[in-house]
Amino acid sequence: MTAELTLVGRSSSHFTRIVSIFAAELGVACGFEPVFDIKSREARVFGENPLLRVPSLRTPEGTWFGSLSASRELARRSTSDVPIVWPEDSTEPAGANAQEIVTDVMNTGVVIVLARVNGLADDMPLLEKPFARLHGALAWLEANLDAVLASLPERRLSFLEVSAFCMLTHLEFRELGRLDGRPKLQAFCSRFGARPSAQRTNYRFDQPPARAGT
Repeated sequence: MTAELTLVGRSSSHFTRIVSIFAAELGVACGFEPVFDIKSREARVFGENPLLRVPSLRTPEGTWFGSLSASRELARRSTSDVPIVWPEDSTEPAGANAQEIVTDVMNTGVVIVLARVNGLADDMPLLEKPFARLHGALAWLEANLDAVLASLPERRLSFLEVSAFCMLTHLEFRELGRLDGRPKLQAFCSRFGARPSAQRTNYRFDQPPARAGT
């Protein structure tokens, strides 16, 4: 299919980067519409997503909300026969748990970032549990992620790998945590980060266009 697609998201978002990596890996062209005001309460800003989140994938047939749904739609539209492992293909507890933990850390990161945007300090009691969950998750992934990935079916791409890479690199980009002392996670990020799709989607902060006369 050659219909025009538009990814509505933020170049600083790990959720958006998942879709950007899938688009690059699958060879599906997507336009990009940045969301500048993450605090907006208007669904139109987020591609009509009533949850006020990024990303959304706008297509002529309708809009897909969220990273997983958007990535699936890109796979359906791709003309390449790329073996992909989706979350439901993990039929053992460790694989399912790994995806659950990665997704939860991504959501936890958003909670902390929004708290900071609204002026809360990291040592506020409200953020004690989010940081504890983040640290516990990283310890679990350091101990288990390599074995989980080794157990996945043969593939060129998996949603777990893409989302784990985006989550782990986002932690340092947003200064939410570091991978010092976690050599297995560092090695994983180095391996996946060598892919052209990862190098083409580095995190950055989108800048609104300058107003005329300023």
